[in-house]
Amino acid sequence: MKKLFILLTVLLVLGSACKKGFLNVDETNPNSASSVPASLVLPAALNYTSILMNTPGNFAWINQWYGLWSISGGYSQDASMTGYNEIASFQQVIWDNAYIYLQNIDYLEKNSTGSNLMSYRAIAKIMKAYIYQNLVDIYGNIPYSQALKTDQGILKPKFDDQKAIYEDLVVQLDTAMNIIATTPAGVENPSSKDIIYGGDMAKWQRFANTLKLRMLMNQADMSDRATYIKAEIAATSSIGYLGAGEGAWVNPGYLQSTGQMNPFWERFYNASNSQVADGLTYFVAGQDACEFLINNNDPRKLRFFALPTSGADIKGNYFGVTPLQTVPATSHLGPGMLLAFNQNAPILTDMESLFLQAEAAQRGLISGSAKAFYEAAVTQSVIYEGKKSYWDVTSYVPLTAANAAAYLAQSTLPLVNFDASLNPLKTIITQKWCAMNGLCPMVVWTDYRRTGYPDFIHFSKDANRKSDYPPVRLIYPQTEVSLNNDNVVAQGTIDFFSSKIFWQNR
Repeated sequence: MKKLFILLTVLLVLGSACKKGFLNVDETNPNSASSVPASLVLPAALNYTSILMNTPGNFAWINQWYGLWSISGGYSQDASMTGYNEIASFQQVIWDNAYIYLQNIDYLEKNSTGSNLMSYRAIAKIMKAYIYQNLVDIYGNIPYSQALKTDQGILKPKFDDQKAIYEDLVVQLDTAMNIIATTPAGVENPSSKDIIYGGDMAKWQRFANTLKLRMLMNQADMSDRATYIKAEIAATSSIGYLGAGEGAWVNPGYLQSTGQMNPFWERFYNASNSQVADGLTYFVAGQDACEFLINNNDPRKLRFFALPTSGADIKGNYFGVTPLQTVPATSHLGPGMLLAFNQNAPILTDMESLFLQAEAAQRGLISGSAKAFYEAAVTQSVIYEGKKSYWDVTSYVPLTAANAAAYLAQSTLPLVNFDASLNPLKTIITQKWCAMNGLCPMVVWTDYRRTGYPDFIHFSKDANRKSDYPPVRLIYPQTEVSLNNDNVVAQGTIDFFSSKIFWQNR
């Protein structure tokens, strides 16, 4: 699917329907388009969801908080970041843009009610659930039931209970899976307009069920949710989950031109392949990640990170430490993360799906071998990171399943070899943390908040930090405080460190 960036006009026309003065995500623009074909809205909506999740500026703070990335010497550290002392404007772009994109997906859903557009409606439901789930995991209670009803005159939507939202999202995912299952032959298939699966609706079903499994696993350590989780897993178990090579990745036909490349790549490289100023010299390896890769003889070591100019092995910084190691002494992000200007953008990877299945099997919630799922997840990560990059020399040989097998066979390493593990859940989540480096920061943050793993992270070394641990959530953004204040105030006092997301049972 080429040159879908022309659909930005469509997206902005629709997206403006949920802002006032380009700030308010709750109000409407009477000049918004009244009818845009689903076939045009779908690829734009999918593309901009990937931009939300894959623009490094949106979620790089998670990589820094949890030991995957740091910054190098020569740059001033953000004291509010290292001190865990964020303000209401911190990352408000996530909230603002998420609701803009939800408005577009909602438009797609509402305008795909005809029997010939059932596939579009199912995809819209799944993607709406995906964005809302991430918003709940960041903010807790959020506008949900009234959030997209500006056409009904609701300009200041109430906030819904986060647990109730999760439960309704599960219902919406079940509905989407059922729509796909009951779609008759001859119904319009999104085909190339679907820039994730090319119209393969069976994979969309498994994506929906995998997203549902993610949400259920987030609740797995809650003492009162076991019966609910088992019932919900059983209800859609016949559909299965995303397997190796079936991850949800967006690619609209990236072009090697400014504003049209993969959003992650474009943070670090220009269209000319020259480095973006303060890109690879600002973000460098986190020392926790380096130590994990080195100590476990990880074949991905020089794929996640490059060798520093001065030094025989990868090297990073701990978060908030002073003084910082300088640029020549630290490792920048490696070729496994930065494959090419047209690399796919992850939404929900096959690695994550397999790790989720490993966890669910380990907890006795699905059938199958936890070890087999775990090893398949690590193998897919090794293969992905080991692909040939634009920057690799001609003679580079990609990593293979054989490299992964040798890695996993190290019988003295309990965070690698499943049989050697004294705590299989710890091993699963720790390897998931490693695999998500540069791919899905939200998964890393959520997993730590619910399990406490990895348990070796060096959190901020800033002497003026407000807590020894990172915040458990973000506070509501200033845009919402300013324009929907009564409903924000109704949520009570929100604290970075004690106002936990409902599933955080520790």
